[in-house]
This record gives sequence, C-alpha cells and structure tokens, in this order.
Amino acid sequence: MQISEADGVFQGGGVKGIGLVGALLEFYDHGWTGWKQSAGTSAGAIIAAYLACGHTPLETAELLERVPFRKFVDTGRLGRFVSGPWNVLAHRGFAKGEYFRHWMDDQLNGTTFRDLRIDGTGSWCLKLIAADITNREMLVLPDDLRRYRREGDDAPIDPDSFKVADAVRMSMSIPFFFEPVTLTHHASGEEATIVDGGILSNFPVWLFDVDHRDPMRPTFGFRLKGGRGVGSGVQRYLRMLGWPAAMGFDLFHTASDAWDKRFMSNSTRVRTCAVDAGSVGTTDFDLSAGARRTLIESGRRAARDFLAGFDIDDYFNTFGRKLIGTPTAADRSTRA
Repeated sequence: MQISEADGVFQGGGVKGIGLVGALLEFYDHGWTGWKQSAGTSAGAIIAAYLACGHTPLETAELLERVPFRKFVDTGRLGRFVSGPWNVLAHRGFAKGEYFRHWMDDQLNGTTFRDLRIDGTGSWCLKLIAADITNREMLVLPDDLRRYRREGDDAPIDPDSFKVADAVRMSMSIPFFFEPVTLTHHASGEEATIVDGGILSNFPVWLFDVDHRDPMRPTFGFRLKGGRGVGSGVQRYLRMLGWPAAMGFDLFHTASDAWDKRFMSNSTRVRTCAVDAGSVGTTDFDLSAGARRTLIESGRRAARDFLAGFDIDDYFNTFGRKLIGTPTAADRSTRA
C-alpha cells in the first residue's frame, strides 16, 4: 500500500523544535512529501502553521535556520535584567511576545484562516492548541475563537478573518515567559487569559482522529524527549520573584509533560517519532549553529529509525480504525 500524504502533529518545545524539522526532512526523503493537515502546540504551532500555509518541509527547515530567537525575548528598553522581572510583575510575562507575533505574520504573509479552509468541510487544515486558564478549558484554534471577542468589540471573533500568526502567538504563550493573550469571553463578558496549550496537551496526536469512518491517510506525531525546560537564566529571574512564581513555573512544566506521557497508548506509539533533544533548553535562544545542526541530525536519525520499523498495515488511530485499503479496514467495510 503506497501512500505519500499524511497529517502531522508537532509537539511544543521552544528551540528544541528544530529537531522536529530534522525528522520532517527525513520523512520527505523517504517519500512522505505532502502534509494535508497539520496541528501543533507552542513551538510546534510554528511548524504546523508554516506547513499549512503551503510551504514544503525544505522551506520549513530553512525557516527554522533563520529564526531570530534572541529577538523573541523582547523585554523592553531596559533589558532582560530590569525590564524582564518588571514585566512578570506588571504584565504576567517576562517578554512581550510582540516581536514574535509581527515576525510570524511576515513569514506567513499575513495569512488568515480563511485561506486555510478545506473545501466542502467547513473546517480548516490547521489546528492549534491553547489554554483558557480563566475558564479552565483547552482551546482548539481556530474553532473555539467563536466563543470570544476582542476588547472593544461587540461581536464574537470570526475565525476566518483571524490571522494565523495571532493564533500561533496564543498557542506559544509560555506562562511567565511570554505575556498571556487576553480576550473577552463572549457569553459571560468576563476577561479570559489565554496561555500556552502545552499546559493541557503538548502533543495532541489524536486531533484528526474520527470514529465515524476509516482514515484516508495516517497521522504522524513528532514529539521531543530529553532536553530541558525554560532556560536557566530566565528561571533565575523568575525564582528571584519568590515562591509563587517558582511554584507556578514548576507547575507549568509538570502539566505540559505529565498528561501526554500518560496518554502514550499503543495507537500513539505506532505513529509517533520521538526526537532526542539532548541537553537543549526550551528557551536557549542563543543556541549556536553547531548545536542547531546537532538537533537537525538527531531528528533525522530518529525518523530513520522510526520509518525502518513502520508498517502502514499496522497503523490504527485512537478509535482502533485502520487506514482505508488495509486488510482490517477492508474487512470492516465488507461486513458493513
């Protein structure tokens, strides 16, 4: 059974996400050339969005090579040592996140979700995960945007007119590191604080699974293992603010990893390529060119090992459904 198209789900992990691009390149070299739908959380949202906007894995790798990571730490004119801790106290985030949002919008040429509509389905080819910590809910963007409105607006947000870069910014709002995004909940009229989706699901490989039909193509998950959390320098600044910031910081990292590790079912393992991030930290924005190349090669090596043992006939999703054309799926269709 020959298939060259798939859906891709990319885990969050900040700078470590460079390793996921290495895996993506190896998949490309093995004939997996088309990514019909993509999804991601936090840094994985960058990769997913770039693919969804029509870019190839090769172009995505080139994007990650030129990402100005250092400039993402836009603390303010007084610098990291003064403005950063003040931002945490006054605005709930070490960095403003505005440089990233504008940079991402430039890379995507101002794309809105209207451009990513799947014909005849009423859905979009990109899904991003964020978290509404005010209402304690996981958000799937752009679908759940209808439940909110921007400050000063009376009408709920129209997902089609929402910029993809703004959704990526919402998904990667690492608590305490980036300022959270604030929206108004349309039903209650209350202010809602939106942060990194990784606190609820850092690896939503289940996102494209449905139970009412057999899948036409596989979903592959690209996740990270190893590595460190937010860089030690930022940790030091946050811990200087006392135990509330330190405890909240530790809670975030526990939440972002624990559930997805527990959820590693057989249907997840059979389609997941795990990339070793070594000792790289999530916010190691000063990563050298050599360290980036090491991450890329780690991703390529992980993908080679995964694909060497992958059999398309063994694929099944979280509902136990096999791919159309495989023996079990064909038997099910005949019985129906």
